[in-house]
Amino acid sequence: MDSDDCIGPYQLGTCLGQGSFGAVYEATHQETGQRVALKFLHESKELEPDAQNRFVREVALLQRLEHENIVRHFEAGLHEGTIYCAMELVECGTLKQVLADRARLPWRESAEVTLQVAWALAHAHQRGCIHRDLKPANLYLSEDGMVKLGDLGLARDLEGSRLTASGHTVGTWYYMPPEQITAQAEIDGRLDLYALGCILFEMLAGHVPFDGPDFATVFDHHLESVPPRLDVLLNDCPKALADLVDALLEKRPKDRPESATVVAERLEELLSGNLPDHDIQQPDAMEQEEPQSSSGQPGPNLTKRLQTNPVLARRTSYWQLSIIVVGILAALVGAVMVLQSVK
Repeated sequence: MDSDDCIGPYQLGTCLGQGSFGAVYEATHQETGQRVALKFLHESKELEPDAQNRFVREVALLQRLEHENIVRHFEAGLHEGTIYCAMELVECGTLKQVLADRARLPWRESAEVTLQVAWALAHAHQRGCIHRDLKPANLYLSEDGMVKLGDLGLARDLEGSRLTASGHTVGTWYYMPPEQITAQAEIDGRLDLYALGCILFEMLAGHVPFDGPDFATVFDHHLESVPPRLDVLLNDCPKALADLVDALLEKRPKDRPESATVVAERLEELLSGNLPDHDIQQPDAMEQEEPQSSSGQPGPNLTKRLQTNPVLARRTSYWQLSIIVVGILAALVGAVMVLQSVK
């Protein structure tokens, strides 16, 4: 598709992303002027029943969900054999891009992001929708400071038919719980809570809880390994938040929090300051630069803080710079010694 093409009543603009099944473009309604994110199938996939069914199911799920932390659905249609879906255009990038820029986030901002995602999941789960591909790339940031859950292409509709064959694993390696890796037939919302725990761990620590050179290694860690305690690994992580991460990353679903609502309520309690004094470790001088409200409640616009406050990323850069400087000095000393030995 070219940026000058039209699909239905929408004039296509910039391509926002391409996948194996379809593409997403910025588009403008030719009559109302409304700007949207327009998703449609690639021409090569339009005649494949599985691709069509998956796309139609995603549209149906979006129509069922209406929450401020979920990308809104506007309309769907058919244009010259092409199925399209017009969705809310969220223009401030994704959590993945923030983590690429900053490496890790302060605990309060990490908790605020997680809180918004937890409420989105609570809404979706109550309506029979399990996301199954929760990851930073699927969490969008809006200008008004909201985190919005999107991309339901792999979602399981508990109220409809299954499109994924039993025994077939789908998802993204680094955020998949054991029951998803082993393709268990019976799943519930606690599958998404494990992925949420992986994301919260990544925001706090600057890396995913389990990594490896290939999917088999990563899967084995998800199935067998225990991640490190974050309040031991970091000097700025409250014990209550580390406890929550541990609970979310339990191997057995029944050992995780009962629901996304429970997770959200625990995060609200933490952010409100209703914790023992000894449970919140004091941040160091650099982290005290992070803006917070005087009441302990979430501070100013979250999107702006995530995208413009480079405190922790700057610390990482200084550390990397010091390593480079030490390396250069060592090389110079070595060169001088070689020259002296030659003389």
